[in-house]
Amino acid sequence: MDPARTHRLTTPDFERNPDVLKHYDLLSELGVFQEINRLKSQLIERNELLGEASALFSQTEIPDIARTAAGFLVNKFIPRRLSFLYTLEGGAEVRELAFKNLQEEPADTHLIDLEPFEEYFSVNLGLAHYRDLKEQMDNPVALEDLAPMDPELVIPVKGYAKLYGLVVISQKVVGGEYTQEELAYVDRLMSFAAIAIQNSIHYSGSVTDQKTKLFNNEFIQTEIEEEISRVRRYGGEFSILVIDLDFFKILNDRYGHLAGDLVLKEVALIIASSIREGDVAARFGGEEFVVLLHKAGSSEAFSIAERLRRAIEVKEFHHMEEMIKVTASIGCATFSQLRQMSKEELFQLADSALYRSKRSGRNMTTVSGSGLLFRASRLK
Repeated sequence: MDPARTHRLTTPDFERNPDVLKHYDLLSELGVFQEINRLKSQLIERNELLGEASALFSQTEIPDIARTAAGFLVNKFIPRRLSFLYTLEGGAEVRELAFKNLQEEPADTHLIDLEPFEEYFSVNLGLAHYRDLKEQMDNPVALEDLAPMDPELVIPVKGYAKLYGLVVISQKVVGGEYTQEELAYVDRLMSFAAIAIQNSIHYSGSVTDQKTKLFNNEFIQTEIEEEISRVRRYGGEFSILVIDLDFFKILNDRYGHLAGDLVLKEVALIIASSIREGDVAARFGGEEFVVLLHKAGSSEAFSIAERLRRAIEVKEFHHMEEMIKVTASIGCATFSQLRQMSKEELFQLADSALYRSKRSGRNMTTVSGSGLLFRASRLK
């Protein structure tokens, strides 16, 4: 069969148009069909890139964004090595997500600072070949830190006023040099990754307390409202803890507000490490914290509260040359389908339990409505 006729029979509807068929040979010689196919391929690639951007934007944590972006690059190019270097908001430590031969492997970087690269990429926009970095960067120590990553390309992940990270890619296992189209793809993908990280930072700032890095009051209020709706609809129960540091004003007056801030931050770490995965801890305000315990009744809430209370009690806080000790009083309240109430009533019960802890000598946990039956159950 005539090759031209075979091609005509397998071409899209556009090429079967009578006017197109009439001038088919001329259009073919002019490269019209080739250009159409190039544009189609480009459209497919752009749609794939938009899908990848959507996947990046769906992530809310910086490590997840890094892992998603690195996965796209590894699968597309199959480089011998790939490293995604990044810092978390508010931290200076450089973290590395490393891949070798398509497999994620333990990080082994000695890079301690992105600042030299931030200075370079503030002037030089977009990705750079490692050979160009060696010629243009006057910082051999920083470049030596990249050398073990077998670098071919170094791509900045850059926001409006900050370098969020670097992606270091080695040569491909197969396929030769990176093409201009591939370099353009990498640049675009990293632009989307930078936007995703910026969104993550903004989201984090809107729902977290900047001093303790726990969730803020507005966030946990919404979480509790949603949990109330869930229990009303599907049944079950949950509990909240209201935690107040004892004599905190005296601590501030004696040791100063810097010491008070240190205590708040470290107590927040204790609370976060003492609760279960999936539970929500927040700074309520001042020296007061709230914890939402999903699917926890009074007995389990009491156990968790006692665990974190004892952890605070034994902790030694060091500020300047001073060793500071702190205790906490805790009130627990439980919401269940059998005992429904408003959010405000739930907090009132927890506050009343907290007040009983304070009135009874502090450094203790009180469960709302805990009578003889509950106390007997604790002695079993």
